[in-house]
Amino acid sequence: MLASTQLSDLNDRIIELVQNCWEEHHKPLLLSRLGNRDRGEIARLVRQHSSNLRSYLHSQLAHSIRVVQHSTRSELVGAVPSHDELDATDDDDTALEKTLNESIDSATRYHPAFWAAFRIPLDESTNRYMSTRKPINFHDSPGARPDGFIRITSNYVAGPDADNTDVQKKVQEWLDDNKLQPTPYLSTVRSSGSEQPGDLLDRLLHALDPSDLKRITMPLDIVLKLRRQSP
Repeated sequence: MLASTQLSDLNDRIIELVQNCWEEHHKPLLLSRLGNRDRGEIARLVRQHSSNLRSYLHSQLAHSIRVVQHSTRSELVGAVPSHDELDATDDDDTALEKTLNESIDSATRYHPAFWAAFRIPLDESTNRYMSTRKPINFHDSPGARPDGFIRITSNYVAGPDADNTDVQKKVQEWLDDNKLQPTPYLSTVRSSGSEQPGDLLDRLLHALDPSDLKRITMPLDIVLKLRRQSP
């Protein structure tokens, strides 16, 4: 449980981030991005006081912040200052749709092996485990959970046909349910003039160790879908 001074500082910081996003861009601040701010510190502190960020905003900051969710794209959930009304032509859905590219962009910053674990279909006869520390990789095995790994059950695997935003939603659910920070799973690759693998399959192959590659099998149609996807 947070001390009163920590709670006050956290609340002030959240209000500042939401207000700045609204004043500068006139759009909601996605909860997925809010939790990741300050290198994941926002999400870490919130979990000491509440089950998730949305519940925390409702219980602690309803007087200052309003949570908005898209009517058909449930993964789009954001926060706006409660004292600011949306324009007549700018309802919740329209405002949240302004963040759509932002949501997709943030999703692609995950380590390729981590991202692939939520895309590659999971055989019913095996269990999937994700490492909790570097090197980041996942392990498909019918056996028990290895040390330093956490299970990814099939309900979190969006599949190769899912949109990036749908995969992002599954990733966030898995992180929240396991009380994990996203920081260890974020990609450290930076744009540069050097040659980088051009699609998700290439990035996955470069990210996994040879021993991991021996354990993973994929149908050719899945390989083709990963080949067609940008990282």
